[in-house]
Amino acid sequence: MSDGRVERTERLLNLVFCLMSARRAVSRAVIQSSVPGYSADQGNAAFERMFERDKDELRQMGIPVDTVLDVNGDVEGYRIRSDAYRLAPIAFTPDELRIIALAARVWDEAILGPAATMAQRKIEAAEGSAPVSAGDLRMSVQVAAKDPALLPMLQAVRERHPVTFDYTGASDAGPKRRRVDPWAVISKQGRWYAVGHDHDRQAPRAFRLSRISGPVTVSAGEQRVERDPTVDLSSLIIPGDADDQSIATVHVAAGSAAQLRRLSPDPAGPFEDAIIEVAASSRTELVAAVLASGSSARVQAPAELRDAVIAALSAVRDAHGDPPSGASS
Repeated sequence: MSDGRVERTERLLNLVFCLMSARRAVSRAVIQSSVPGYSADQGNAAFERMFERDKDELRQMGIPVDTVLDVNGDVEGYRIRSDAYRLAPIAFTPDELRIIALAARVWDEAILGPAATMAQRKIEAAEGSAPVSAGDLRMSVQVAAKDPALLPMLQAVRERHPVTFDYTGASDAGPKRRRVDPWAVISKQGRWYAVGHDHDRQAPRAFRLSRISGPVTVSAGEQRVERDPTVDLSSLIIPGDADDQSIATVHVAAGSAAQLRRLSPDPAGPFEDAIIEVAASSRTELVAAVLASGSSARVQAPAELRDAVIAALSAVRDAHGDPPSGASS
């Protein structure tokens, strides 16, 4: 007898295994009594409704469930022919395997971390290749995705459904309800953003996922506003989150302050003194970058950021008792 608590996805998988492993067509009676998720105790009418839904869903997913008729034209049972459902051989080059490993590392320490690593290992096992370790990669991905809004937002983008959620902008006193047609989920500077059409503002907007409070509700309807294919969605992120940016003018010494230079669009050479404009995703990040540059960086403006650097240096001095040799302002 089957356990009625088996989830629908598990029941569908059990049904696929049953129909693929059998040498002959499997009758409805055998399916009802032997496939976990169905039950011999449930009424025939309830089983028929459940089985018809499951069979149709498998076919919609591209799984070839064949109906087998006997010599009298009556339904004998069902089967899935393995030759009709077998995947073509998969082959990856060494460079492609490294890209797969890099993609899996995007989810490191994230909600999908174990699943991504398992998928990577399965591909490597099928290829017969050695596992790609972090040391084999010449770059790293430092993106953690612990935002609970990430998975439902990815689902909405994939299935092209609108979403509603409570969102607190940097200048908002509290969360406000937003209705959005999400076009993409993008990672930028270690943060995740949903980019799409904001129905309340009737314009494209970017939303930082960490600013979403409560659940993201994915609607059943279709998105009403299509993405303009000529628009670079990543370019919408800064305008959509502009009040959360921290911008400063900083003097950097020649041959130093590499972290600050990476945050600047200015074309100043790395081996010359320069005054550059620097943009970071938050004041905390910008203060940390200035402090990491030591005495090679001096904040010119704004005064608020210069005060924050001085306060951080004063805290170091008070904690250690000696004047620090760090950044000056």
